[in-house]
Amino acid sequence: MARRDDPSDDEADAGSAGFALWQVSNLWQRTMRRVLQDFDLTHVQFGLLAGLATVQRQRGAPVTQADLAAFCHVDPMMTSQVLRTLESAGWVERLPHPTDTRAKCPTLTAAGRALLARATPEVAESDRAFFAMAGKKSDRLVRSLRKLRRRAEAAMKKPEEEERA
Repeated sequence: MARRDDPSDDEADAGSAGFALWQVSNLWQRTMRRVLQDFDLTHVQFGLLAGLATVQRQRGAPVTQADLAAFCHVDPMMTSQVLRTLESAGWVERLPHPTDTRAKCPTLTAAGRALLARATPEVAESDRAFFAMAGKKSDRLVRSLRKLRRRAEAAMKKPEEEERA
């Protein structure tokens, strides 16, 4: 039985959902790092490559860096920086937008598609195994996290909209 002052005591941090989420997130990211190191990718790079493949498949039309950032729910400036790295590696091309001279349209190269085809099954299996540890309620956990993300994003947009008004 854990002592009250034992740092592993679950009751010690039971009141902080944020702390628990941070701890689990760190463990999950460590798992993803292990899988992706074999592909010479960071988790952010993989996420943007996979997001780019998905959004291109869904839209068919040119996708801007801003579109990709919005789709992946990440910072546009960070997206631009990571895409430069992916472009240097030969996995992405950033083409000029057909009508907006300020915008860049990232697209996967053949090498990027091949890399994604090799990495995705490994990432998916590791992800499935990690979240299977939540037991029978893992689907419910995913739904709850998505709901939290949508509500948090909506709440964060309100102050931004008020500032512009």
